Amino acid sequence: MHRRELVIGHTVLGRPIEAVHFTPPGYARPRPTALLFAAIHGDEAVTQLMLERLADELIERPPGRDTWIVPCVNVDGVLAGTRNNANDIDLNRNFRSASWGHGGRPGDHPGAVPEDQPETQALVALIERVDPRRIVALHSTYRMVNWDGAGEALAREMAERCGYPVVSDMGYPTPGSFGAKYGVEQGREVVTLEVPYLGVDEQAWLDCRAALRWAVDLPT
Repeated sequence: MHRRELVIGHTVLGRPIEAVHFTPPGYARPRPTALLFAAIHGDEAVTQLMLERLADELIERPPGRDTWIVPCVNVDGVLAGTRNNANDIDLNRNFRSASWGHGGRPGDHPGAVPEDQPETQALVALIERVDPRRIVALHSTYRMVNWDGAGEALAREMAERCGYPVVSDMGYPTPGSFGAKYGVEQGREVVTLEVPYLGVDEQAWLDCRAALRWAVDLPT
């Protein structure tokens, strides 16, 4: 198994956005690439811990597919303890989609134009380069597994393994979201895993370990 660490971009304040890439041992039937990312909202640092734990485990137990992990997209926000980035933009409302800037909640701050934030640009560039068909975004503090695009089957499989309910609608508008662009509009397998924890807590990892492993292992 080949593992490498790399910087995929930089934040508003110039901090590196890091990724870990796992290339599994050869297998007869290659599976589509997976991407997992967390902490696109800076006040959801528990999700960063979860993907750091997953990356540690994959060293000893390699994934069943080519896997990219970005533990922390909004590095500035995590360090400041704020949902938005250093420009006060909600990065998960900043993606280029037909819904961008329309009908969001007060305070969503989607940016002046779609994908004008460096953190968004880094994630978009990575996706354009590696073309993942399976994408899992980690959020908090709801307790659910949500999906967009072709992600329903994976969402149900992950829900069986973490015990969280499967929810097809977040219950509020998410214009310009990651799921709107890559799930609804591009038809990729997009799952949003929401954990019910505010602080950095190992329980989130313990709850969801099997579900995250499922996403990077055997399913086609």
